[in-house]
Amino acid sequence: MKKRCLALLLSVLLLAGCAPSGPAASSGPAEASAPAEGKGASGVQVDWSRLEERTGRLPDTDGGRWYPDCTDHLIPGPDYGPLVPYVGGQAYSFNRWEWEGEVQEYFSDWPTALYGLMTREGKIVVDPVYQHVTPYTCRQGGEDLTLPVLLLAQVDEAWKDSNSGLRYAVAAEDGSWITDFAFVTYTNREDRLFLLRPEGCTVLDSATGARQDWSWAELGVSEDEVPEMLTFVQFVTGLTWLDQGVCLGQRADEDSDGSWENAQARIFQPDTGEIFWVEQSQWDQWCGEDADRRWHRNETMTWSDSGMVVTVEGRDYPLEDTSPDFWLYFQRGDFAILDSQDSGMEYLYRLSTGERLLEGGRLGLIADPARPEAVFPEAGTQGSWTLYSDSLEPLLTLHTVQPRWMQCSLRDGLLSCWDDGSFFGCWDLDRETCIFYRNLGLGD
Repeated sequence: MKKRCLALLLSVLLLAGCAPSGPAASSGPAEASAPAEGKGASGVQVDWSRLEERTGRLPDTDGGRWYPDCTDHLIPGPDYGPLVPYVGGQAYSFNRWEWEGEVQEYFSDWPTALYGLMTREGKIVVDPVYQHVTPYTCRQGGEDLTLPVLLLAQVDEAWKDSNSGLRYAVAAEDGSWITDFAFVTYTNREDRLFLLRPEGCTVLDSATGARQDWSWAELGVSEDEVPEMLTFVQFVTGLTWLDQGVCLGQRADEDSDGSWENAQARIFQPDTGEIFWVEQSQWDQWCGEDADRRWHRNETMTWSDSGMVVTVEGRDYPLEDTSPDFWLYFQRGDFAILDSQDSGMEYLYRLSTGERLLEGGRLGLIADPARPEAVFPEAGTQGSWTLYSDSLEPLLTLHTVQPRWMQCSLRDGLLSCWDDGSFFGCWDLDRETCIFYRNLGLGD
């Protein structure tokens, strides 16, 4: 029996698609209320948010269009500047597959977000046609690494025989170049990407887009081996580029006992083009050592007679008013979030003073990878979400049905927020302006 799975989008349910731009590109939610009192160290003085009395959504807002007509693909160009992903619509998706000669279908109860690309001024460059748009970030040496590329994902029925029809393309963050939609999975080593295609593999320079391709035949992988190898890498081991190379499937030798550990793993070294075989247990050991380096935490917690002490890069920070059931959940900059294992509550502390600043059921810290000194606390309460400056001045409060599902990203002063269903907004914290806002939702 062969199961064939296909993820399709119902285009008739596309909300935004190629709709006209929102009204009054130069005006927006920033005008809805008066500024806050005082500034934090971030230099931002804005309170677009004091929306406790507001029950409706903000108006759709954008900066106009780069091209006058609907644009369903990225046209490479030198003048966009850094491109920013946005959520501009939703659609319902379904899976269709064949089982024992009969077509089966499953319709998802949850809408799928559709992504587009805009400039930092909110000007639409690509309409919402992508299943995902992701700035490339990863963990390396205990630090977050950001590469100057965007990963774009689309679904097409022509690709249904691999990865449920989903393919990735890589584009320069400034839109100056883009690959074809050829890749099914990816990883990186420093500033280079390693990507798998149904036809072979590719190494891509993230700064220039220069690439080197290999066919499976060149790597000694037979046509019959390819489907099983791709499934193995995508769903069993994952794709990882280590000092030793990349694992591209495994085999069991005739004298093997059939165990996982003794199976032979095929290793490809992209820097030399070499293929060699090692026991799977050896590859797993190398992966574990790499993960320890990649995910090494710079902070630890210990207990003293007076309470918890958080240690960051060798410096101790005693915290006030802690309890034995607290543990260190997250740390960025001068902030740490502790979690109570008994109550489920979260507590925000300032490391330099040891004082407790906030408590609640949903706290977070948003860091700006382009500005390492910028860290903003966030807090979700029943029906709303608030972003704070480093001096704990409220900067932005948004009404949302599910604050726990609020997704936020911050890059070079642009804050993007999406609450998994009802709206997407993007604010320029330097200019104190909402540059883009879309009301989402498929209604009844």
